[in-house]
Amino acid sequence: MNARDDPVRKMLRVALGTIQQHHSFYLRAANAAMTPQVKALLLVLAESEEELTEKINDMLLKGIVEELSSVVQVGGVQATPDSTPFAPERHDTDPRIFVCNKALEQEVRAYSFFLSIAAHAKSEVVSHLFEYFAQVKAEQIRRIRRVCESF
Repeated sequence: MNARDDPVRKMLRVALGTIQQHHSFYLRAANAAMTPQVKALLLVLAESEEELTEKINDMLLKGIVEELSSVVQVGGVQATPDSTPFAPERHDTDPRIFVCNKALEQEVRAYSFFLSIAAHAKSEVVSHLFEYFAQVKAEQIRRIRRVCESF
């Protein structure tokens, strides 16, 4: 089997595409943000996506075995993060709430997507990797909640 056809590599490219879309969104939103707290949150989220992109690229370049032990220490998926939107009544009138809810929605979708892949993966390696990616997304959700609950 060609290394490009390896199912683990294919799944890593799927994850990479998702992470890169999030990174672009956070950078664009940070550039447009008017509130310092929202801008800072978006930049932290973008940085986290960048770090994850680097890890996935390392996995693609060096091979999964070398990187697997450095990132995957999964003991099962932690509690599902809170996906409740912030102040829906202010969503259209407060740009901070709009950005917070957009970021929250994006991270919750990615969290669910990664958990779904982990649950249905035929490979234990893929399952553990996507559990790890879901945990990263759960942490992103917690960051969003910590900042946005103050608005």
